[in-house]
Amino acid sequence: MKQLILSCFLLGVLASQAETVALNDDWKFTKGTAPSNIVTMPHSWNGLDGQDGGNDYYRGTGVYEHDFTLGKGDKNKRVYLRFGAANYKADLFVNGDSVGTHSSGYTAFAFDITPFVKQGDNHVLVRVSNAETLPIAPLSADFTFFGGLIRGVELIKKNPLHILADDHGSRGVFIAQTKVSDSEALLTATTELRNSGKKACKATVSVTLTDRDGHVVAKNDSEVTVPAGSDLPVIETLQVKAPHLWNGVKDPYLYTASVEVKVGKEEVDSYQCSIGLRYYSIDPDKGFMLNGHSYPLRGVSLHEQRPDVGNALTDAQRRDDVDRMVEMGCNYIRLSHYQHGDFTYNYLDSLGVICWTETPVINKIIDTEEYAQNCEMGLRSLIRQHFNHPSVVVWGVSNEINYKQGPNPMPLIERLNKLVHDEDPTRYSTLAAMHSEKPNNFVPDVYSNNRYDGWYFGEIKGIESFSDKLHAKYPDRCIGISEYGAGAHPYHHTENNRKPDPGGHWHPEGYQTLFHEGYLKAINERPYLWSTSVWAAYDFASDGRNEGNQPGINDKGLVTHDRKIKKDAYYLYKANWNPKPMVYLCERRFVKHTNPETSFKLYSNCDSVTLTLNGEEVPVEKDINNIYRSGKVTLKPGLNRVKATAVKGDTQVEDKMVWFLIEE
Repeated sequence: MKQLILSCFLLGVLASQAETVALNDDWKFTKGTAPSNIVTMPHSWNGLDGQDGGNDYYRGTGVYEHDFTLGKGDKNKRVYLRFGAANYKADLFVNGDSVGTHSSGYTAFAFDITPFVKQGDNHVLVRVSNAETLPIAPLSADFTFFGGLIRGVELIKKNPLHILADDHGSRGVFIAQTKVSDSEALLTATTELRNSGKKACKATVSVTLTDRDGHVVAKNDSEVTVPAGSDLPVIETLQVKAPHLWNGVKDPYLYTASVEVKVGKEEVDSYQCSIGLRYYSIDPDKGFMLNGHSYPLRGVSLHEQRPDVGNALTDAQRRDDVDRMVEMGCNYIRLSHYQHGDFTYNYLDSLGVICWTETPVINKIIDTEEYAQNCEMGLRSLIRQHFNHPSVVVWGVSNEINYKQGPNPMPLIERLNKLVHDEDPTRYSTLAAMHSEKPNNFVPDVYSNNRYDGWYFGEIKGIESFSDKLHAKYPDRCIGISEYGAGAHPYHHTENNRKPDPGGHWHPEGYQTLFHEGYLKAINERPYLWSTSVWAAYDFASDGRNEGNQPGINDKGLVTHDRKIKKDAYYLYKANWNPKPMVYLCERRFVKHTNPETSFKLYSNCDSVTLTLNGEEVPVEKDINNIYRSGKVTLKPGLNRVKATAVKGDTQVEDKMVWFLIEE
């Protein structure tokens, strides 16, 4: 055994710890025949042309180049390049040699580039394509397929004995919550070790769980011998008595899990993450249950997309987008329609916001083994990269898969569903369906429906009968509503708020508000809906659209694309989901009126509300879901001042707006 340890030492295993270096600055980028320019990661070449309408944005190849230097201290290191995501196919070259290809957008991936690098200067070239002909999901979807290296790049330097860094973009440690209850939590930690040296190596792998105050609550040490040139999974168990449970937004308590790999007394690699201990179930009648209690999941569907940059968001922008939805009162977010950046999952863990995360198998498929394998790669990567997050409760395998004509999707859905259960027996599989009774909907453990009753078809109240009939017909199935929404331009207003043409250029905000009032009523009356998510949190780029007077934009968001305006419907949910005292006057941007006879509507979660028009009190009546309405009032010519004052306990809040009566 002494000889084994000595051999490891001579191989340089006991050199400095693993090191990660961000490689985000000073990339040379070339698109087609255009001159090259310098860009910073993350980057998309469709930030502008992918949001202006016409469905004519660039679908092709972009080339990224970067140089880095390895010093003498890196001589015995294993060197990896990790990309946060490349949309949608990436070919990697180092010093002119082909390293490998990744065929799955939105997922992180890493390559061991040790055989291709040298001490001194090294050159990286990445050829990225978002061409329409690629057999990579998504083939069809209602959003722009932004091309580029849309997340950050890392250079990872590891000792010869190390935690695996190229397993589908994961960090090589998987902590399964094998059994959790109020009295006990059993965890199984798997650490993937790699010995890239020429001699077997003896090591100690320690897994420690500490509470918020830094106290050790569970620990396990394993002595292992890793054969030369091989990988070895090290499986350890931890037991926590009387765990402090992660209880959603009420109490998002996190432990810290740490993995330490030592050779002798020297630490050669480590890993750390937050762990929230929780148990949950989904019931056909009671809906979602967290830690044994009813916990209806109510929130939004969120695209990872911003004006002018496409999918190439910063973590600060991710935080801002989540914060605005948490302010509204969401306890749940569906991360649509693909894997989001690492920051989002970590942040949701810390906030206690539960999420559905999914792979981009959307609308249309092709019946080839290459396509199926690419779909599997994307789903497996999603699961392995985000396995340890307590916020993740379901893995989504598809969205509206029956929307486009094509091959029978059943074999693919069955294949992906099996992959979910093979990779992670502790969570549910799910999908989002457009057609609610297709056979493939019943393959996953639970499923949800994308419903637009009252927008693309029928009436708003149709969601009530639809849900009840489906629940009655399939009483043993857990069903939810994965999408519901209506388009709105914040400066389109009309007195009657009749349903507009969804594909037309007139999308009055008032109709969107009525739509969400109807759906909120239906949802609140149906506890069996295990999750519901508004489509969508924000207006987003869909370059093929031309409606609502905003070419290239899907305008169903509760907040505008530029994040400057929270539409009225946002405040409907805030009044019902966020207990902080608030009052909000609707139709505040409907400034110019020609009819003096009108009425007011406002939202408030307070105990009492007073409304005045030009200093005179106007009676209001409270409706369901914290909606207040006035009777008919008469505006005076010119300026009219409206004020709402609300009181809850010792707190008083107010809101003001002005309307003008324009005399014809």
